[in-house]
Amino acid sequence: MDTTDNSPQTMKISAAGAVASLGGMHVLRMSTLLVVTLAGVAAHAPAHAQDLAALEAAARQNRRDAAAQTAYGRALVRVGRYRDAERALRDAARLQSDSIESLFELAKVAFARDDYRASRAACRALERKSRNHVLTHVCRARAFLVWNRSGRAFEEVEAAIGVDPNHFEALLALGDAHRLRAALSESEEAYRRAIAIDGSRWEPHYGLGLLYSNARREAPALEAFRAAARLDAGNPDLQYQIAIRSRGDEARRLLESAVATRPEWVEALVALADIELRAGDTAAARGHFETVLEQQETNAAAHIGLGRILLEADEVEPGERHLRRALELVPNSPEVALALGDLYRRQDRHQDAFAQYRQAAALDPSSPVGLLRAASLALELHRDTLASGFLDRYLQGKPNSAPALELYGDVMAARRDPEAARRYYQRALRGRGEIDRAAVERKLRELPTGNNRTTIMRATR
Repeated sequence: MDTTDNSPQTMKISAAGAVASLGGMHVLRMSTLLVVTLAGVAAHAPAHAQDLAALEAAARQNRRDAAAQTAYGRALVRVGRYRDAERALRDAARLQSDSIESLFELAKVAFARDDYRASRAACRALERKSRNHVLTHVCRARAFLVWNRSGRAFEEVEAAIGVDPNHFEALLALGDAHRLRAALSESEEAYRRAIAIDGSRWEPHYGLGLLYSNARREAPALEAFRAAARLDAGNPDLQYQIAIRSRGDEARRLLESAVATRPEWVEALVALADIELRAGDTAAARGHFETVLEQQETNAAAHIGLGRILLEADEVEPGERHLRRALELVPNSPEVALALGDLYRRQDRHQDAFAQYRQAAALDPSSPVGLLRAASLALELHRDTLASGFLDRYLQGKPNSAPALELYGDVMAARRDPEAARRYYQRALRGRGEIDRAAVERKLRELPTGNNRTTIMRATR
């Protein structure tokens, strides 16, 4: 019986995907598979346009050189030019008398495109050569993984291992198949065996990174991605994975490089725009969000990001239009609820804003930032009791949150209780999360001394 693996946490290295994650991510398409293996995209293919041009020139000048055609084809896969890659790798296969290895290289284009029918068609060419060759079994396994049929894929992987238990591609496919079933130890073992066979290949390290990330072990995931990048520094998929787990200049530099290599990669463009937005470069972020929407109008993350930028620029009508489009695409997105709450706050529709902030917190209990926004709005409206209610709920789950503790200090200052305010501000300075430390220290200095309420009343007149 086939077993379908629809895990939303399994990431695909192809650029052909659609965005699925709306948080920080970053937003990416979570897909299946393979991918770790674009085995050949693999080995040390260059990432930038000048390198691709050089490979193209070499391929044209050496039309009878299979290695030149293969290198060019691999580079084309990397930048997402799949049709051109097919032509180059088909030429390379012909120059090698359609050897089974060259046909497997050609099949990787279909795997990268996430196209099951094309994958099965490519595998039939291997079958005609040798039905029981280890690469024929691996090819069929890859095709079934594209189709999310992990049960059928395991049958083929086991057959491949039976032919050659130490074949790199078979072990890599075994690691991927176990990863899709969330079998951590089995997947890890297969990847480690693949690394022992060929330590120059980046794909098993990448597979380990995805495996650990799916298990929410982000520190070893980042370490594995960096290990892969040391073997293939210009790989855009590795740059992306490292960037979404990093901050600041490194993240931006890596994403800029990934986008330069693969200009139409919407996940990377959205992630880059998010970083630019956090850095205050709204013009660059706006341009990238608009580029994404030109390519993929259904990208909710881009609608959210662009909507926020437009609202900040007082372009309220188009900003609201983008947010409402995002709401159509992802009705249960906390990001959309937060953005709509911010919109209603700007429009002085306070009850609607509170409702949206509550909705955002309910949709994402693990990170209920809506409660902080609601508390901030309540303070702005001089409703300190309501603000403390929101903060009490937030601090139940995150008692050391610096932003929440700072806001609670503001509540106590509004209640003219400087000693309580001082305690919360001091806790905020020791807490977790980003705050303006200089501003909190200034608030501390400005608090009246003593706890006599008569003195406090006089000091605030």
